[in-house]
Amino acid sequence: MKTFLLSSAVALTAASSAVAEGFPAGYPADYGSMVEAAKEQGEILIYTNLSDKNLGPVVEAFNATYPEIKISTVEMGPSEAFSRYEAEVGTGIKSADLIIANSIPDWVRAADAGLLKDYASPEKANVPAWSVPKPGLFTFSSDPMVTIYNKLTVPNELQVNTMGEYFDNIVAHPDVFEGKVGSYDGRYAFGGSIGYAFARHHGDAAWNWFETAGPMTRPGGGAGGMIERTLTGELASSFFVSGPVVLSKLDSGIGEVIGWNFPADGTPVFLRGMGITAKAEHDAAAKVFLDFVLSEEGQYAVADGKLTAYRPGVKPESETSYSLDEVIEAIGGEENMIFIDYDDDMVKNFEAFNDRWGQAFNM
Repeated sequence: MKTFLLSSAVALTAASSAVAEGFPAGYPADYGSMVEAAKEQGEILIYTNLSDKNLGPVVEAFNATYPEIKISTVEMGPSEAFSRYEAEVGTGIKSADLIIANSIPDWVRAADAGLLKDYASPEKANVPAWSVPKPGLFTFSSDPMVTIYNKLTVPNELQVNTMGEYFDNIVAHPDVFEGKVGSYDGRYAFGGSIGYAFARHHGDAAWNWFETAGPMTRPGGGAGGMIERTLTGELASSFFVSGPVVLSKLDSGIGEVIGWNFPADGTPVFLRGMGITAKAEHDAAAKVFLDFVLSEEGQYAVADGKLTAYRPGVKPESETSYSLDEVIEAIGGEENMIFIDYDDDMVKNFEAFNDRWGQAFNM
């Protein structure tokens, strides 16, 4: 009995110590030791396709709490982040401690190949189950795709908010839309992931839309290019455009010309992946950073970077920042979201999908 009471007292003291240090309920009693190790490591190297405008607010908020930990970021293409990491660790060169990127096939392959550290974040209980799809793979943000219109060239009645009506209008009104519709190229990882999830959700109807309206569109380029071409009138409209990119530009006044909406019959939502690398030199610091991103404060910082916070209850005040809760509210329920998730079948069938998509769009 004395042994049991002594053990209980030690456990309670440790737990009290964790609470006293200011960590949230649910954090392990020894979390303070990991924070001290993180401070000793003193740095994190992140490979990402995010710009400083997106990631900067998160880094700034993190450093307000942990000024001892310096964060260095290297911006590159999403697939390059993985290939560069593998090449560097293969030759013993210092490489990324953490990767944040939006390439679904690369994340699936990385998880299956053991390139990620299997970390049990104490914040896991506070985020949706779908946001931690594989061991060591977490979600940085959950970004919706939107439809945009040039309000000067597209009549108001044709600025619809369902993809079914949208594709029908392209075919029915060639004078407005033919050769003037943009989107991502579905033959590549990002655009293909969106198209695959959309087709999985809508089935044969999606392929009918692709095959009838596809030849009248001009896919290619990134979100910034689509917005610019729609703004100038070169394009009348673009679909599956990254919502955070559109919303971040509204402050500059493009809303005078550009109209936008979340498709009510299925808004594609891209899960931007985040994971600690298996060979991370600064693993404790990377863990503390990842936990911060998943925390309420971290998710508000994600929203400050104009990406989409998904932690339940987070609702940014800015009119040009949306949380996933607000997207769900806008489209009438979670059943109207199309998660662009880590579907193993998508990776296996990607080549076949690309071929069919290319034929539908005459590319």
